[in-house]
Amino acid sequence: MLFIGVLLFQNCLAQSKDAATLKQLNADWIASYVTRDTVKMGSVFGEDLVLTNPSGKTFHKQDILKGVVSPGQQCLSSKVDTVSVRLFGNIGIINAEITVAIKANGKTDTVRTNYMDVYEKRHGRWYAVAAHVTLLGAK
Repeated sequence: MLFIGVLLFQNCLAQSKDAATLKQLNADWIASYVTRDTVKMGSVFGEDLVLTNPSGKTFHKQDILKGVVSPGQQCLSSKVDTVSVRLFGNIGIINAEITVAIKANGKTDTVRTNYMDVYEKRHGRWYAVAAHVTLLGAK
C-alpha cells in the first residue's frame, strides 16, 4: 500500500510541474507579442501548430511569427487575466483570458480574448499544437 501511495505522490508532483511549465509557456507566448520575440515564441510552437482566429481563419507557425513583426500592427501590452491548465497524459489544455492593447493602422484599441491552447509533450518537452481564439470585445 505504501508503494501505491508513493507512486501517486510522484504522479501528482509530475503533474504539478507540467502544469507550471504550461503556465510559463503560455506567459512566454503572450509576452512575446509585446516584445516581438519570435525566437522565444517559436520555441513554444510545434512545427505543426494551427491557430484559428476569431474570424475562423487558420494560421500556421510561420504565419504567426511573420505577423508578430508586421509593421502594420503592434501589441503594446498584454495581461493574462485568468488561466487554467488541465492535463491528460501527454496532452495539456490551457483555457485563458487576456487583455491586450494593440495598435493597427495608427489606431489603438484594448480588447479581451478568450482562448484555448492545446499542448503536446513530445520527447519530454511541451509544444503548442493547436489554438482557438475568441474575441470578447473592446474594453
